[in-house]
Amino acid sequence: MRKFYQLDRVEASKSWQSLYSERMKRANREDVARLAGVSTAVVSYVINNGPRPVAKATRDRVVAAMAELHYRPNATARALKLARTNVIGLLIRDITNPYFSELAKRVQERAHRSGYALMVGNAGSDGVEETAEFQNMLAREVDGIAVYGIRRPETLEAISTSGLRVVSLDWHLEGADIPSVGIDDYGAAREAVEHLLSHGYAEVGIIAGLGSPDFREQSWRDAMSVTDDPKRADELRAYGEFSLEGGYEAALDLIERANPPRAIFVSSDVQAFGAIRAIQHRGLRIPHDVAIVSIDGTEASAFTYPSLTAIQLPLQEIAEYIVDELTSRDASPMRRTFGHTLIKRESCGCVPLSRRTGS
Repeated sequence: MRKFYQLDRVEASKSWQSLYSERMKRANREDVARLAGVSTAVVSYVINNGPRPVAKATRDRVVAAMAELHYRPNATARALKLARTNVIGLLIRDITNPYFSELAKRVQERAHRSGYALMVGNAGSDGVEETAEFQNMLAREVDGIAVYGIRRPETLEAISTSGLRVVSLDWHLEGADIPSVGIDDYGAAREAVEHLLSHGYAEVGIIAGLGSPDFREQSWRDAMSVTDDPKRADELRAYGEFSLEGGYEAALDLIERANPPRAIFVSSDVQAFGAIRAIQHRGLRIPHDVAIVSIDGTEASAFTYPSLTAIQLPLQEIAEYIVDELTSRDASPMRRTFGHTLIKRESCGCVPLSRRTGS
């Protein structure tokens, strides 16, 4: 009896394995078409959103059949047939920076609505991985790449010779005939500085990014032209990385000087977050002792204490432009500049301090 019992178990096991294998067999378009009662061409139209329209009732049947059969389109075969992968790349400096993480989220959402996936590359604040990340995306045969802050000649050379559709974020790449998108950095910084001056401050300091002076710093220089003494201008300026630590250290540098400014324009939200911590760590109050305005206007800026007055960038419009530019076949090289909005909150004194956040 024991031998027969063991044999029965073996046969039963084989039977279940056969059934499991049949269940796990990857469904194809023919299977979906058969279950939905349509042709394979109609299945294709549903998957590719065209080129011919499909009635809603028919589309619903096809989608239901795909779900029941756990059908997944063969991305590799589809890419070979269409000569595209339906994947775009986003090469940024630091995904932990709230500005970049929010931008990546919006680009991903917009890409998905257009039938594309997003591959994100992190070049690092010093750009060491910049070229390697770009080459990695090329190797994955993405359909296009949006890049931010390219600084290395070898990366620019790789972009120029790739033949790939590329969009530059924020900066126009000199010598590269590719589209670029951003805001009027000079105008945005000028509005931020002049807003602080409108509060009655005679001088406004700046926390700028490390590296060559950009439009934001140049705008501050021009707005503060009343400060004719170059030595005093240097006393009002500090540099830091675009990071929490960078903003923290730069703010300490400024407020610990002999004659520190009572108002500070900060080049980015993430630096401003660090600056707020540094100012409070030294026992100073915002905005009573030091007022702050920054550029970015990320979601987190509404939840600092005090809430941060900021020039808000139109991330949704920028994200839509990126995806449309990378996926369009008739896009033309150009510079696209979007507007910005000054969001007045507590850190400059426009809004009374409150324990409530999110306003």
